[in-house]
Amino acid sequence: MSALTPLRFEDGRLMLLAGLRQRHALTENDAGLGEQWRRFEELGPLPGQVGERRYGVMCGADAQSFEYRCAVEVIAFDEHDPGLGRMRITPQRYAVFAHRGTAATLGKTWRAILFDWLPNSSYRSAHRPDFELYGAGQEPARPDGEIEIWVAIV
Repeated sequence: MSALTPLRFEDGRLMLLAGLRQRHALTENDAGLGEQWRRFEELGPLPGQVGERRYGVMCGADAQSFEYRCAVEVIAFDEHDPGLGRMRITPQRYAVFAHRGTAATLGKTWRAILFDWLPNSSYRSAHRPDFELYGAGQEPARPDGEIEIWVAIV
């Protein structure tokens, strides 16, 4: 069994997330993600934004790449530019993990969760979006400190 263990298990709630989405190669370094976050932060607060938390949402992965969305929670989608990515997160059960460190080691934590902890646990992927949660004041383009990783499970 992995030395990595969840901080807690939590039932998520319905959320509407809006932000920039982009595909990244699995072999790509973290510079692509950092640049995506910088472009997203330049947009400033979005109309109807709820709080200051930022979400880094992972979905649509295949053997070569994954889709990543830099997002914030919003009240509704109707006031947003059609070019902005929109995602409805449905209520789901999550295993919540802590990543401590910089963006350079975030991929290592994700791999430990998905390829070590999950296959050796009594859970399986819910095949729903997983996400990083950045608290108010954290700068996702250069994260430091503790970042929560929420993995949808059944």
